Amino acid sequence: MRASDPGETDPMSGAPTDAHDSHDAHDDPGASAEVAPRRPTFDVRARVVETVVLVASVLVLRLLGLLLLVSSSYGLGSFDAFGPLVAMVADPNLLVWVALTVAVQFGFRTMPRPGRWALILLAAPVAALVATAVRTLPSLASASLGAFLGSGIAWIDAGILTLVVALGIAFTTAALGRERRTSARIAGTLLALGGLLTMVLVWQAFETYFTLFGVVPVVTAADGDRYVVTASITLGALAGAIVFAAISRRRGLIVASCIVGCLGLIIAFAVPVPSDRFAPAPPPAPTERGGGGCMGEGDPNCIGG
Repeated sequence: MRASDPGETDPMSGAPTDAHDSHDAHDDPGASAEVAPRRPTFDVRARVVETVVLVASVLVLRLLGLLLLVSSSYGLGSFDAFGPLVAMVADPNLLVWVALTVAVQFGFRTMPRPGRWALILLAAPVAALVATAVRTLPSLASASLGAFLGSGIAWIDAGILTLVVALGIAFTTAALGRERRTSARIAGTLLALGGLLTMVLVWQAFETYFTLFGVVPVVTAADGDRYVVTASITLGALAGAIVFAAISRRRGLIVASCIVGCLGLIIAFAVPVPSDRFAPAPPPAPTERGGGGCMGEGDPNCIGG
């Protein structure tokens, strides 16, 4: 028997024979390798960079937010006012969150980034619960459920940490993007700054109007000036975030910037200082002459004098 030529046809079906092609494909070890799907490899360096950027952004945002709160409340000249900065670095909630973040980043190697981001965001309130549980372990037998779950102040701090983590995730996603990296990084930076200043606005309004035992708060001109400066920077940063997000053409960044921008705009007009800045109280109505009762003849309030 002779081997069939490339141009010959099969006598049964009439189709051209490719015997030598199939033989070559069988002998070529690279042909099957190209057809077989390649398993994604875990890039340790990229995951380390991603984790470092995320953790560093959360640390910087939390430090910056606390610095803004301290400077607006006590002034930069007070040395004792920077004590909370040191306490913040050793905050158990933050330390536990960092440990959980590292565990998620390197424990779920094949999970896509959105899934890992969701778990890292959820790790912020979980960190508060874990830190509170560890603190109550010595008195676990006599501790109540309320003590185990922690105080309201601890959970407010956990909520603030969750918001800061969300802003850190937004910045990290924008900073590590592959397309139009400059505009995306600028948008992410302005978005994180604007979101942080939005929380500062809420704190400033709370600090101005929070009083105990029915004491009427005294709003000074300095409080009003502080609101104007903070609100102006906040809205300017959020507007810039929307513009640069549109330039970067990153859909997720555009949506996040619009949501945070609308939230910042609502809060800026919802908690102004003073409270009647945008809706001043009407002036008192002038009293009309002759409004008093007639006391007798010769009284100018009487009709006819």
